[in-house]
Amino acid sequence: MKTLLIFLMLIIPAFAFAQEESSTLTKKEQRALAKEKRNAEQEEEAKRQQEITSLMLEYQRFVLEANYVSDKTGSRVPVNSTINFIIVDSTQATLQLGSPWGMGINGVGGVTVDGNVTRYELNKKENRKGVSYNVTIYIMSSIGTYDIQMWVSQSGRADATVRGNVSGQLTYSGNLVPLSQSRVYKGTAIP
Repeated sequence: MKTLLIFLMLIIPAFAFAQEESSTLTKKEQRALAKEKRNAEQEEEAKRQQEITSLMLEYQRFVLEANYVSDKTGSRVPVNSTINFIIVDSTQATLQLGSPWGMGINGVGGVTVDGNVTRYELNKKENRKGVSYNVTIYIMSSIGTYDIQMWVSQSGRADATVRGNVSGQLTYSGNLVPLSQSRVYKGTAIP
């Protein structure tokens, strides 16, 4: 009971002071302060996201979780990001294309390919809008080689065009996510 009384004696003056301070500002000034605070928070979040994106690409440890997949004619289809992705983990990589409407070879309605990263090139470009990245990845798998050209914004938005042994190509569009935060479901890979 004594601690509750002490607690209330400390809290009530703090509320009174906070109300006095806010009442001295007009509504317009309060809105301007709130907008300024929001802008500062967004700017800080953007800087943090840029740093995370840069580190993921430099250390070659990321997952491109695709929200859309398009073919070489540009037909764009929305997809489930938990089963459509590209994983790059240092010297290993996984490409997966899946569909929730069938079983497929990999158990998630598509195909899963594991391979070794044989070459990884990262180019950073700075312009007035910020930083962007161009990544070239070559993957050697049991069923052939894959060439991936990836364009990444500073916020982590990415497009990756995958070309294989045949004339077709797929473009994965989505977000880069750190390996530890990704929630993708990997199907059975082609042996």
